[in-house]
Amino acid sequence: MTDLGDRPGSRSIGQRAGGVIRGVLGLLGGLVRLVTGLFAAVLIVHIVLVVLGANPDNTVARVITELADSLTLGLQNLFLLGNPTLQVVVSYGLPALVWLAVGAVIVGLLRLLGRPRSGLA
Repeated sequence: MTDLGDRPGSRSIGQRAGGVIRGVLGLLGGLVRLVTGLFAAVLIVHIVLVVLGANPDNTVARVITELADSLTLGLQNLFLLGNPTLQVVVSYGLPALVWLAVGAVIVGLLRLLGRPRSGLA
């Protein structure tokens, strides 16, 4: 009789658990990347709508503006510039970059946590 652990392709419980944890961390990393990317996209769409002169009374423009205002992380009007168009680009572009950076850092940490460990300690 052969032991189940002796069969080629069989994995120990620890290996399977590690695979499940890496899968969950990978899924969580994908979700973080999606959410932070969507937040940055809303901010960028707001910039485009303002720069192109979209009607602020339009429902879509109003919803995007409200979403963008809630995603600025307190960085809106951090710098006061003389040019209104440049003011919008900086006030909403900077938070978009911060959202992307925060997402990248969190995803990097999740990947680091999900790396397989060597047997050496």
